[in-house]
Amino acid sequence: MRIRTSQFVLAALLMLASISVLFFMKVTGIEGVGNVRDWAIICITGLIIVFGLIRSGYSLRWSDPSMAFVQMLSAIACNAAAFALAGNGRGVTLPLLAVILMFGMFGLSMRQVISVAIYALVLFGVTILFVVKYASTGEPLALYGAYFLMVVVVLSSSTFLTWRLRQMREHMRSQKNQLSVALEKIQLTANHDELTGAINRRHMLELLSRETQRSSRSESPLLIAMLDIDYFKRVNDTYGHQAGDLALQKFVQTVQASIRTSDILARWGGEEFLIIMPDAELDIGMSGLERVRVQVAEQVVTFAGSSFSFTVSIGVAQYHKGESFEKTVIRADQALYAAKAQGRNQIVCVKDA
Repeated sequence: MRIRTSQFVLAALLMLASISVLFFMKVTGIEGVGNVRDWAIICITGLIIVFGLIRSGYSLRWSDPSMAFVQMLSAIACNAAAFALAGNGRGVTLPLLAVILMFGMFGLSMRQVISVAIYALVLFGVTILFVVKYASTGEPLALYGAYFLMVVVVLSSSTFLTWRLRQMREHMRSQKNQLSVALEKIQLTANHDELTGAINRRHMLELLSRETQRSSRSESPLLIAMLDIDYFKRVNDTYGHQAGDLALQKFVQTVQASIRTSDILARWGGEEFLIIMPDAELDIGMSGLERVRVQVAEQVVTFAGSSFSFTVSIGVAQYHKGESFEKTVIRADQALYAAKAQGRNQIVCVKDA
């Protein structure tokens, strides 16, 4: 509402300036100036109606609540009437037409801009013909032809300028969107592992710090799990590194589908991964990780005509209030080594600090 009101005030000041110019010409005795008072009353009445519709909120029912298109048509009609009334001073109304177009065109669609230009051209053409027929100031006919040509110049240049600025604005909007997409890609690259799409270690360290602080403040449970694909070197040695890459991607997809949406998976390094499980009591976390272990073991990877499967060992540690996340990660890693030492494809939890 403030924006619409400020736009209206600007239009009203422009109209009042135009009225002042015509009254000045009337008072100073410029030949042929007509009934400026009645014209001013009609113009001001139109302003009051528009202001009332905007301030009352009634204009919100329409597609153009600011009534920019209507205000443009009204202002141009008033300007054309001023041209007819201005006598030998009609030339001053044409710069006012340019100002009206300059202030109003940028709030309109291109279709509306063209409609306004055609409307103004027809209206001024009719007005000039009317003045030529009924005016008694004795101005040469060629001067009216110059007036009409000036109207054409003003309308065509303002329309072209509006179109050009609209193109520039669209180009800038397109560049802004492209920049936003590029920044998102950079952010994604900075925070995620390129191969698997999982969060990378650097970003996971930030999340670990945040989640452990939150757990300490709210005294909510937090589990950290370390996962390692069993005998992953055999996959690379037997089927090649491309098969190993595919296995890592398949592993991440499987784990992501098995854990809660609130859990966070990251690639910690090589075939080692880490999961943060916020607000998870130990029994809930162990149940979810058992689901991960089973789902991983059931997956079959097919590459270059060969199929293979693999298992995962998991170490779990419960975060204790006040300890550093590094210490919790170390305990989870110790639990992982215990799981591997006990035969792999199992989950081991270290509860003590």
